[in-house]
Amino acid sequence: MDTENKLKLTKKQKKELIKLIVSAVLLIAAAVFFAMVPLDYTNPVIFAARIAVFAGIYLITGFDIIKNAFRGIFSGDFLDEQFLMTVASVAAFFIGEYVEGVAIIVLYGIGELFQNIAVGRSRKRISAIAALRTDVAHVLENGEITDLDPEEVAVGSIIEVRPGEKIPIDGVVTEGFAGVDTSSLTGESNPVSVSPGDTVFGGTISTDGRLVIKTTKPLAESSQEKVIALVEEAAMKKSKTERFITKFARIYTPCVVIAAVLIALIPSLITGDPVRWIRSAIVFLVVSCPCALVISIPMAFFAGVGKASKSGVLVKGAEYLERLADAKNIVMDKTGTITSGTFEVKSVTCAEGVSEERLLKAACTAESASNHPLAAAIADFCGKRGISAASGDKIEFREYPGKGVTAVSGEDVLAAGNIGFAREIAKNGGVTEPEAFPGNEKTAENNVFPENALFPENVAGTAVYVFENGKYLGLLTLGDTVKPGSREAVLNFKKLGVERVVMLSGDAESECASVAEECGLDDYKSRLLPGDKVTELENIISGTGKTTVYVGDGINDAPVLALADVGVAMGSMGQDAAVEAADCVIMNDDLRKLAEAVGISRKTVRIARQNVILAIGVKMAVLVLAAFGLSAMWPAVFADVGVLVLAILNSMRVMK
Repeated sequence: MDTENKLKLTKKQKKELIKLIVSAVLLIAAAVFFAMVPLDYTNPVIFAARIAVFAGIYLITGFDIIKNAFRGIFSGDFLDEQFLMTVASVAAFFIGEYVEGVAIIVLYGIGELFQNIAVGRSRKRISAIAALRTDVAHVLENGEITDLDPEEVAVGSIIEVRPGEKIPIDGVVTEGFAGVDTSSLTGESNPVSVSPGDTVFGGTISTDGRLVIKTTKPLAESSQEKVIALVEEAAMKKSKTERFITKFARIYTPCVVIAAVLIALIPSLITGDPVRWIRSAIVFLVVSCPCALVISIPMAFFAGVGKASKSGVLVKGAEYLERLADAKNIVMDKTGTITSGTFEVKSVTCAEGVSEERLLKAACTAESASNHPLAAAIADFCGKRGISAASGDKIEFREYPGKGVTAVSGEDVLAAGNIGFAREIAKNGGVTEPEAFPGNEKTAENNVFPENALFPENVAGTAVYVFENGKYLGLLTLGDTVKPGSREAVLNFKKLGVERVVMLSGDAESECASVAEECGLDDYKSRLLPGDKVTELENIISGTGKTTVYVGDGINDAPVLALADVGVAMGSMGQDAAVEAADCVIMNDDLRKLAEAVGISRKTVRIARQNVILAIGVKMAVLVLAAFGLSAMWPAVFADVGVLVLAILNSMRVMK
């Protein structure tokens, strides 16, 4: 049996359980004993003993509830479940229903204990996140180690992490080999092997080796701090169902209190039988307590958020978990989301009369200031061939999102980009914005670069076209690979009832078509600029009118992440802007985790709705009977605390 699913109680919960068991045993023993002793009001000893025994058992369990009820009265917020529990149980004593009065409190205590256990289990994963922080960073300087608070460690510092220690801050390994436990961040159980050059994240653990790391971020921007902030944010956001229940309880509770008073007074004046109708009013009051709704619904969503977190998907609030359950359209970026985002140059095609060295030099220089994965792949390819970018303080770079880059180096204007960017350059005589760059007097009027003749579109991969002073030098063809779990994720989406899975990408048609076919996507759009992605997503949302989820990882995805009903960021590789704009974060970049989260969200919503139907259905039935004086106390007790216990047990199924 999974140790995480075993019932583990805290000391406080164990004490509460013992108290409830003792109270239940004493209640049963007292009920049996006094059932054999006739109630004789003329015998004050037996009468007083009966009251004292049941009152003693009542106080063992209900003292804290009564105390909280009185606090609520003095604070002005007294119409809650504990106030109603106190009123109903005390009223039961006044009409001689001692067993029922104590049973209300005992069963309510059992329900509260189940709730605490369930919340504790779902909080376990989230609490572990808060423990991601470590108080010490071993900073290496001049051959000596100084222990500092991670907040004091500057970016670029060299730190040492010993076997078994937590990595305090994000950085890059410069020395050492180790297996790193990333489960606290990603939910991945298997350690990840790291070596010099690999990126490591704060909050993860070096399991079996010493690592020397160069920090790349301050503590405030490290992975564990972002995760902790996301979890804290999630705790503040309620689902629509939770908000409805909260509003419902605020209106419902005072209404039923007034109704109980009317049931006690009006029929008593008409029939002259106040005892019967006071009893009915108390039964009505017991049934009316909304604790099954107020407690079990938020608990179900809290458990769902905890379960998703354990699976490696951080949901920023119950509201987004509820929306995720209704997902019918899944729209995704390509690079870094469906594909690995790790490109490599597959081929180099030089224009006539241009050497490969000249082409690569121009491409490397133009791309040298860009953080795009294509730029990194070009730099790596050139570096292996001993070709480096031009250097100089006077180089001016400009990046055109979704198009390409330009660089002005002395009298030379270099440009590299996709087919659309290449044609734009051709039409403008060698520059994208003629007024911005000097030295090019060619114009588009002479149609120097005929379309379709110079720029082949049927390239098997992602093409980067390179120019120097308006002259076409050639193209580099790069390839990306589909992530191992992407196709399986699409199949899982379909099994869950998602109607459309669509890809939006700025890459070439041929590259997108290949990925779409390999993954079994329903549709795709290629060569999209960031603004085009927004337009396409708006069309999908307005065209279907159904809940749409967008998944992306780049800075360019931030606008569409914010526009979607649920925005999902790939957290491990994802850019900061994308993570900030998203409603959910996949911590290990595995799309299959999103399918898991959709399944968890649907199970959570289904269980929450079951609790609503169960609580309202049973309560309404007994309330009607109580209003007409036809219900006894025990059905009322079941309709209240019995349903509460059942609803809490049902909510606990979310975590299985």
